[in-house]
Amino acid sequence: MAIPERAITREQIIQRLGATLERGEPIVAVGAGVGIIAKVAEVAKADMIVVHANSRSRNLGVPTTTHLGNPTQMVLDMYPEIDNVVDDTPIVCGIDATDGMRRRLGRLVDHYKSIGINGVSNFPTTVGAGGGGWGKARMDVGMGVDREWELMTLARDAGLLAVGNAHVPEMAKELTASGADVIIVRLGLTIGGDSGPREGMPGVLTKEEEVELVNASIEAVRSENKDTFVIAHGGHLGYPEATEYLYANTDVQGVLSESAIERIAVETYVQNEIARFKSPTLRGAFPPNHA
Repeated sequence: MAIPERAITREQIIQRLGATLERGEPIVAVGAGVGIIAKVAEVAKADMIVVHANSRSRNLGVPTTTHLGNPTQMVLDMYPEIDNVVDDTPIVCGIDATDGMRRRLGRLVDHYKSIGINGVSNFPTTVGAGGGGWGKARMDVGMGVDREWELMTLARDAGLLAVGNAHVPEMAKELTASGADVIIVRLGLTIGGDSGPREGMPGVLTKEEEVELVNASIEAVRSENKDTFVIAHGGHLGYPEATEYLYANTDVQGVLSESAIERIAVETYVQNEIARFKSPTLRGAFPPNHA
């Protein structure tokens, strides 16, 4: 039996996200850098599958980072495995817009579309939790944060979903103004699990600070486009029950689960299953006496 191509348009993805909200459900996007996570995410009816460079570190079993190579190339290396097992779920892939090896962003976006990618994300982003001074400073040489804004416009023009990652409300506003269909408010590294940061560590936001950041980002987005979807990622959102506080105190429309699924869920499940396999008592089968 022939396997059909996964042909999903930007308009269809927007309709899909809207239908999720109309059912009263939060949007759930899932980060996946290996086929098994993507395959299970589709079975579980995730709204989107997102391939970002930081998945590579989680797949290696080390703390989340993008400093393992060229981020765009890492995504292009991971994508075929995801594409191979996903049939009906939109796949959004990250682009490092300031990649000096790929200066012609339009050509890169066209390539993403040609291999079946359904949406483009500005990940990693030059505007981080510290305010993004570096990304702005590089604008004068044509390799700054404004390339991330350009990426949103190019994605829209190509008929791809434009997904913007923003650590600060100002960036959320600029990405929306440039055409982003979805904004991901990034709340820092995901707390918990075996290799995530701990509560109260430097740079880790409190739940109250996360609510403040999400609300400010939503306000910034809505000032540009009331139809842009806004979801959140990271921080305290490592476990499903942790999302309830955010939903109760903001109008955010869902989450992107990267470490929450690829790292914490895998760690928890595998550890619990091994413990269960170790729990039965043998009927008296002891090691042979080799004395």
